[in-house]
Amino acid sequence: MSSRKRLCLLCEGFEEYDYIIRLKSLGVWSDAYDITVKNAKGLDNIAPVYQNEFHSDNFDLILIFCDTELKPYLQFTNLLKKINAFHDKNVAKSIVFFANPCSMQVILSHFEAVSLTTNSKALNTPLISKYTGLSHYSARHEQRSRLMQRINAQNYEVMRANISSLSTDYRVVPGTNFLSLILKLECSSTSWVNRLIRRIED
Repeated sequence: MSSRKRLCLLCEGFEEYDYIIRLKSLGVWSDAYDITVKNAKGLDNIAPVYQNEFHSDNFDLILIFCDTELKPYLQFTNLLKKINAFHDKNVAKSIVFFANPCSMQVILSHFEAVSLTTNSKALNTPLISKYTGLSHYSARHEQRSRLMQRINAQNYEVMRANISSLSTDYRVVPGTNFLSLILKLECSSTSWVNRLIRRIED
């Protein structure tokens, strides 16, 4: 029987899903984890999908990657509340990994230190075009595929360095706690998984 920890990375939407799938393919994370990536297809869908996957008992741990959206962050804070209520304890901040204002903040950090202030694809198009060569980006499947092809193990290190200077407060623009997630996934020691499981189950 495999001793690898079975993790589910539950993503908000197609961009996040494609991005996590791409990172998984790069071999930059420890093989101590058997990672399944799922697409919730919307921020408001994350909590019920999380609950279904939790009850399925298919995974040792389920983690979430999503956007905060824009102020006043009602959908995001509601997600945190729903996760805490489901477990009847304050664990959401250890389970939910976010990007403010959107996951493109993390994705573009593979190419340069950027500071997005909006989740508008139209307003972010000049930066997306500058770093990826994709014009009129609207997150269509073909565009997402071309964007993810630009992500590699070398600029993964660039991204790690660039997001390390960002705030981990979800109310700060730009900000993300994504570095905390990938540092865990890079680590061959799975003790953090066991600790989090105990927090959830105790």
